[in-house]
Amino acid sequence: MEPITLCGLVIVALGLWVEFEPAVMAVVKWICKSRIIKAIISQSTVQKPVYIRRMPICVAKASHY
Repeated sequence: MEPITLCGLVIVALGLWVEFEPAVMAVVKWICKSRIIKAIISQSTVQKPVYIRRMPICVAKASHY
């Protein structure tokens, strides 16, 4: 493509962004506040406890002092 065409596309893209930014940001906020997204995020960050059968040597020695 010619440079003038690319410059025109950039100008049009920026103009469309300025025009539709409030609507796009409203949709993004709505998606971030939705219960489904919160449920997905909260499920992925839940940490499961790690069960140790034996006490590590360093902890066992430190408790005797």
